Amino acid sequence: MKNEIYHTINVIGCECSVNSIDYDASDLIVALDRFDNNKTVTIRFKNVFAYRVTLEHFRIIEVMDGVTSHPLYEVSNSIYLNEVMATGMRMLYGSSLNVKHYAIKTTEHIVDVLTSEAYIIE
Repeated sequence: MKNEIYHTINVIGCECSVNSIDYDASDLIVALDRFDNNKTVTIRFKNVFAYRVTLEHFRIIEVMDGVTSHPLYEVSNSIYLNEVMATGMRMLYGSSLNVKHYAIKTTEHIVDVLTSEAYIIE
């Protein structure tokens, strides 16, 4: 398999840290503290199939192709998505399910999100 590629989504133009993460069985809400203006921005993902949070990701970040100082990415050639699909999601939902892998990279965390819908910035 080819390496994962992180495609920057230029909607938040600065580094951030995680303020909070809230999941309600279908939606994931990640609140980020911005370093440029000390405000909080929220990213909402609806219809989430899976998510994972990696703390102290400093070694992982070295192998992430395409990573910049922006926090939001869409991941192509996703190992995580392929693993989740292989463990039964494809059998449960069928092969026509259009799931995307989004990643939020902050100063201390990586939040990976698998969803069939676009994110919402609040």
